[in-house]
Amino acid sequence: MSELRLAGYQTWLEQRSFWRNAEYVGFTFALPPLLLVIIGSTKQWGAIPGTHVSEIALFIPSILAFGVAVAAFSNLATRIAILRSDGVLKRIRTTPLRPATYLVAQLVSTVLTTLLVAVVTMLLGLVIYGVTPQAGSAALLILGLLIGVTCFAALGLALSTAIRNADVASPIVNVTYLPIAIVSGVFDPTMTLPGWLSKFVGYLPIKPLAVILEDGYNPAPHGFPGTDLIVLAVWSAAGIAIAFRWFRWQPVAS
Repeated sequence: MSELRLAGYQTWLEQRSFWRNAEYVGFTFALPPLLLVIIGSTKQWGAIPGTHVSEIALFIPSILAFGVAVAAFSNLATRIAILRSDGVLKRIRTTPLRPATYLVAQLVSTVLTTLLVAVVTMLLGLVIYGVTPQAGSAALLILGLLIGVTCFAALGLALSTAIRNADVASPIVNVTYLPIAIVSGVFDPTMTLPGWLSKFVGYLPIKPLAVILEDGYNPAPHGFPGTDLIVLAVWSAAGIAIAFRWFRWQPVAS
C-alpha cells in the first residue's frame, strides 16, 4: 500500500477509536456545543456597540475558539501522552507502518474532529440563535479556523513532550489552557480586563483566535486582524519546533 493509502486507513482507524470512546466524545466533541447552549441561554445579552445585533453573535465565535483549543490541543496532547505512556507509540515503530505516517494520521484525525466541532457549533448558532457569519467575512473565518487548528495541534504535540505519564496528562493539559480560556473571555466576550492583563492574553493563542473568528461574525466595522494572525503563526512555529526537537516515541522511565 502507498503511504497515502496507509495514512488514510490509519486516519479511519483513529476516527473509529475516537467515536467509540465516550470520554473523548463527551469532553472533546460535545463540550463546546453544550456550553454554547447552556451559557447562551442563561445570560442576558445586550447589543454589539454601533449595531442592533445581539452580543450572542460574538459569543458563538468565542466558543468556536474554545472548541478548537479543546479538540486540537487538549485532546491531541492528552492522547499522545497516554499512547506514549502505554507503550503504543513504541510498538508502532516495530510495525511496517512508518512512524511519520502514523503521526500524520493522528494529526489528520484531529483536524477532522476539530472541524466537525466547529461546524456543529456554527449550526447550533444558526438554529438556536439565528446567527450566521457575515457574508463578506467567510474567507477570514475559514483562515482563522485553519491557522487556529494548525496552531493548537502544534502546541498539543509540543506539550505532549513534557508529560511523563498518563496519570498526569489531563491535569497538566487542563491547567495550561482552561485558565487562559477564562481570562481570554471565551465564556463572556463582554468581560473587561485590566489593560495590562488584556494586552498579555492578547499574546497568548486563544484570545487572538477568538478575535479573528469574532471578526467573521461581527457586523460592526473592524480592521484586518493582522497582528492576531501573526501571534498564531508565531505560536504555531514554536509548537512545531518544540515537537520536532523533543518528540519521543519511547515511554519515559519512572
